[in-house]
This record gives sequence, C-alpha cells and structure tokens, in this order.
Amino acid sequence: MKGTIKKVLPEKRIGFIQPDEGRKSVFFHFSWLKGAAPSEGLRVEFDIEQGEKGPRARNLRILEAASNEYRFHNPYNFVRYLEQQRPDNHVLGNCLPPPHDRYVGLTGRITCKVEAVTPLFVSDSHAVKEENGHKTYRFFLYEGQPALPASSLRGMIRSVFEAVTNSCFAVFQRDEPYPLEHRKSRAPKNMTPARVVELGEKGALLELLDCTVNAPVDISGSPPVVRAGIVREAYPPKVLNRKTNQLFNPSQSKLPEGAHDGMRVAALVTKKPVPHPSNRFRAFQAVKVVPVSEHESLTKDDQHVKVFGWLHLTGPNIENKHDERLFFRWDDEHPDPPQIDQVPNTYLCECSTNVVKEYNHHLSGYWERLQRIVESLGDRRWPSGTNGVPHPSTFVEEGRDLRVGDLVYAQCEKKDDEHTTVKMLRPVCMPRVRYEYPRQEFLPEHLGPCQNYNELCPACRVFGWVRESAGETGTYEQTAYAGRVRFSHGRIVGDCKTENEITLAILSTPKPTTTPFYLLNAAGQPDPTVTYDTRDARLRGRKFYRHQGEAKPEEYTIEEKSDQNRTIRGALKPGATFTFTVDFENLAPLELGALLYALELEEGMVHRLGYAKPLGFGSVKVTIEKTKIIDWETRLKSIGPDAGWQSVNGTQLKQGFLKEMRTCYGEKFDDLLAELRALLATPPELPIHYPRPTQRLDPKHHPQYEWFVGNKKRVEKQHTGKLPPPVALGLATQVEEGLPLIKKDGREG
Repeated sequence: MKGTIKKVLPEKRIGFIQPDEGRKSVFFHFSWLKGAAPSEGLRVEFDIEQGEKGPRARNLRILEAASNEYRFHNPYNFVRYLEQQRPDNHVLGNCLPPPHDRYVGLTGRITCKVEAVTPLFVSDSHAVKEENGHKTYRFFLYEGQPALPASSLRGMIRSVFEAVTNSCFAVFQRDEPYPLEHRKSRAPKNMTPARVVELGEKGALLELLDCTVNAPVDISGSPPVVRAGIVREAYPPKVLNRKTNQLFNPSQSKLPEGAHDGMRVAALVTKKPVPHPSNRFRAFQAVKVVPVSEHESLTKDDQHVKVFGWLHLTGPNIENKHDERLFFRWDDEHPDPPQIDQVPNTYLCECSTNVVKEYNHHLSGYWERLQRIVESLGDRRWPSGTNGVPHPSTFVEEGRDLRVGDLVYAQCEKKDDEHTTVKMLRPVCMPRVRYEYPRQEFLPEHLGPCQNYNELCPACRVFGWVRESAGETGTYEQTAYAGRVRFSHGRIVGDCKTENEITLAILSTPKPTTTPFYLLNAAGQPDPTVTYDTRDARLRGRKFYRHQGEAKPEEYTIEEKSDQNRTIRGALKPGATFTFTVDFENLAPLELGALLYALELEEGMVHRLGYAKPLGFGSVKVTIEKTKIIDWETRLKSIGPDAGWQSVNGTQLKQGFLKEMRTCYGEKFDDLLAELRALLATPPELPIHYPRPTQRLDPKHHPQYEWFVGNKKRVEKQHTGKLPPPVALGLATQVEEGLPLIKKDGREG
C-alpha cells in the first residue's frame, strides 16, 4: 500500500500516514522507516497490521520519486579510486623510471584526430577585453588559426590516464596550515564580545565585553539574551530588499555621524532585553548612540540606562541586514576608555599566539576571496558609497592582522573558576569555523602526490614529475623527472563553423566545503551528514564533468554581463576537427597500452576539453589514426627518412593493459571503468545542470546557492520531521534518481 506521511511528532518519534485509498491514518514509529528521517509529505510504501491501539505500518520504505517530479543531474561527478595499493616494482605500479640517455623501450609517434561533439571553446590568453569588470575571451589561435593548445590536450589525457592506472593525485590541494572553513547556521557556543587591549610575542590580552554579565535586571529564562547590544536601524529599512530591489537610506541611519568600527560611544540602552521578532533571542537595544564626547546629551530614565562602549560595525555586508552591534559592559561608567590596570581581572583574558596566528590566517582568507570586489569598489566602498551593496565587511583589507583596539568575538572556555582560555577568535558572531580534519587526512597514502623518485606512479613516469618539496632538502636527491610524452598543438582541419558571441551563465570555482558532493561515508556511499569532521569519511575520487550530449542555449546563455560571468567569441560548432600528435619515448608495452586507452576511449565515450564544461561545452571524440614505433636497428642502418618506422596493433596493446590491470586489482577495476563510462558515455535522460531552486535558470531571483542553503537546513533539521530528508550527490553510476529542486527554506522547489 502507498501513502503520504501526514503528521510527525518528533518529540515522541512517532507519526501517521494517510493511505492513498482513503483509509484512516496509520500509525508508525520513526525507527520503522529505513534510509531517511520522516517528514510530512514524504511518499512511502508499507503494509498494514493491526496493533494494540489500531492499524500500524510495517515494512515501511520510501517510494522513489514520482515519474512527473522534476529531477536533474549535477554536471560533475567522481570516479572512485582503487583502495588497493599499487604493486611495487611493477610498470603499472610504483617503480624507478627509465633513463633518458638511452633507448630501452618503445619510441614512436601517435597521430590523432579530435572532433567536437558539442560546442567547443578553448580560451586564448591574448586579446582579452574587459569592460566594467566583465571579460570577453577569444578562441585560442596558433599561426592565425583556431587551435587546441598542447597543454590542454596533455591535461585532458593525463586526467584519464591517472584514473585508469590508479596513479597518484598529482594535483591535490592540501589544506595548510589549517583545515577548510565553513559557515554554520547557528553561532558557535560561548562566542563572547571582546576588545584587544594588548598584543605581544606571547599573544593578545582581551577585555571581555559581555553585556549579559552583571546586567541590571534578571535575564534568566527563554529565549536567551545575546552578549552584545544591538543598534537598531543602522541600515533602514534594510541593506537590500531583493524582492523590491530597495537599498537602505543612509540619511535615516541611527548610527552617529562619522561612525566607524571600534568607535568609542555613549548609548541609551534598554534596561530590559527586548525579544527579537523571531522570538529566537532577546537583546539589549541601543535606542540612541552618540560620540562619547556628546554623552551628556543622553539622559537615562526608568526604561533606559546610559552606557559607554564600542561600536562594532561590519558594514552593509549582507542582504536584509538592518542592525549593528554595541560592545559594552555595565560597570564601564566613564567616557574615557579604561586603561588595562582599570579593567577588573575578571574581564581580562589571555589569548595564545597560536590562536592569534589562526585568526590572522582567517582574515587573509577573506581578502583572497574578496580582493577583486574590494579593489573594484575603490573609494566607492561603504561608508563613502552604497552602490552595489552588499559590500565586503569592513575587516576585509589587504594585509589585515589582529591589532590593538580591534573588536572581536572570542570563543571562551573556562578551565577553572579563575582561568579562561580562548579557543578561537572571529570578527563576527556567525563566523566561518574550521573543520577538524584537513582534506589530505582522507586521501589514502598511496594516492598522495609522488615524493620518491625511485617509486613513481605510472602517470608521473609517463607524463613527468616534480616533487612538491623540491628545493627543501639539504642533500642531493632527484626532485624532478621529464615526461616521456610530448603533445603537439591540435591543428584545425578544413573549414569550421563558429557560434555567435555568447555571454555565458556564471561559472563558479569548486566548492569542496559542499561535503554532500565531495565526500562519502566509511562504506563508500553517499551520505549528506558526512563532513570533514567525520573521522572515517572518504574522498569521492577523481572529478570528471559529465558528457551532456548537447549544450542547450537556455542553460548556458544569459543577457546580463557582470564581473561574475564571461563572454566568449569564436566558439566552434560541433563537427570542428583537429589533428595532433603524441611523441613518446622508452614506454613499456603496458604503458603504451594505457596511453592508447586514455587517448582513444571506448566506443561511445568522449573526452571533456576546454571552457564551460558544466554548461555542456567541450565534449570531443579522439580517434587514433595511426601508431608507429621505431625499430632502431633498421633506423640506424639507413639514411631514409622513413626507415625503421613500423605500425603496431594498438588494440592488442590496450587489451594487454586492461588484462594486466584486472590481474592487479580484480573486479574493482571494472567498477572504476563503469563509473568512467557513466560520465563520459551516453548522457542520462534527466536534465543536467547545477543544483538550483527552480527548473529554469533564474539567477536574479533564485541564485543557485539557495539550493545548498536549503539542503543544509534539511541536514540540520532532519530529526524534526519538518523538512524532507537531505540529499547527497549519488554515485556516478546511479543515474536513475537524480537530484530534486530545493528552495532556500529546505522545501521542494
């Protein structure tokens, strides 16, 4: 029988199902539903049995998505790596590479043809046009003709070669010196407002400014009281209302004239904490704020108290923001800032150098992410101007480090009644926090970038290698090895047709903090709850963009030109053909077989090349036209230009490579190939695009990031039953179900 979950009672962990046939609702217990947290509206299948208090469900299971429900596939997925280590002293494992000063293996040339299956664009670094931050690129030209750069062809082939030989992750971004950061939906515990009053070699000394300490009234009860005062209507009515596109009016701001972060002020603050409209917290509200020199203009009354403190202004940095913060303590009763010896010891807290260094690194991360925006704003940045708000926060500056007078939030932890330690400093109370483990913690040791010249993986021996720590050793060691393959540029064959100038949809950078897409659980399966805090999590594998069959204009084109998207000129239409060669030296037969397999994929499979692959561009078919090797004895006995060149059977070499890999790794190797085929062969029936809240691309009103915000809310509230279960990116071979549309609030799109 089928039905819909009608009601859930999370506190009792029970719920009720409304059968489709119109029967009375059926009772079930949360533990009876496997594979998801129960939520209202979830479709389920079940049997009915008679319980002590009436009918109840048994054999309860989730129904697959209805056939008319919109589902889609993500543009990228991963080919899982092989857990088994590579064999030692084996040409398809770890071994010493051959020398370059003599011929000890197969040397020759592979001639290939490349045909564009979908529109193709490879950017040229020359002739880049920029207007108001929006860049326009042309197709790569060589000798005045469209061409495929040798480096692009090489990288395309190496990525497949690495996957099918279980080679190392030659390009792997380590998290150093700290793990990745992510933003939580709720503030971390014990985030206390503070001011830096001293900074030295031993760290920092903080003055804690927690307004919940020694408050003039009893503040116990619910909801809790926040530890910093709130300056209402700092940006009336709010920084930016997306629905009406209305900006705040600076002339109506309740901030004092010339307000800046760290400014000493006097304020009239409510004696009792005021509940926030959401009823999630209460706060002491500053109804009037003036420069400290004007404090005599403030008069306290029965409902308000005059206090002295510090404005913490991060600026109009997010939509819908309307408040700023006031850091103060109730017993700071003088206009002048207190000296260190005037601050009671109970408010002073030491902060270690390690915490300060981590904080400085945290600030540098903001600059790396937002430098381009800050520099483009120039002197138009708030408070000088408001165009283009939200703006980056006030603490986003080049070379910004912690300094005396800075206002911060300190995550405090009491060791005993007299000592408090600081675990973390942040400029905001809802900060980015670090995961517990760095990404390299989850990469198996045998897949890390090669470090020993005597034990290089197949890809590093064939394509070349440079040790990450080259130059750091005090003794002579081999730190690099020249590759044994050389790619030529791909030269155009015949005429080609080009697309009109195209303004592309926004293409973002990889987001490894999207853990439901980048991690698997300990069993190697998708799990939306796994993060870099999960000790036994696993990296998904090697990233490949899925072949889409065709690029759809409604998915890849937009009209608006901004500094976040790009325009391309001269993109080639499907059918454009190029030829290129691969010269190789001293390859073992198994290495040559692997190279041939990586070049000419199985029937129906394509490579991905160039720009805009997530939008369907860049599917190309590589065909090997001939493979020749040199018979050196014949070659050296003759002066003829073609002497010694002989054709070889590429099919036999490829089959020999595949057979040896199966001998080394068993059926797991075939699982790897199946995932590669799933991504590079026939596209699935479902649409392919980045996750978003709506079926059609709508970046103005429904940015794509809202999907991830909604899915994260599902993770956080999955035990409440108020939202559908969270989702994770399926395995590459799981092409039937796809992903659902998710709104910012976590509900179905």
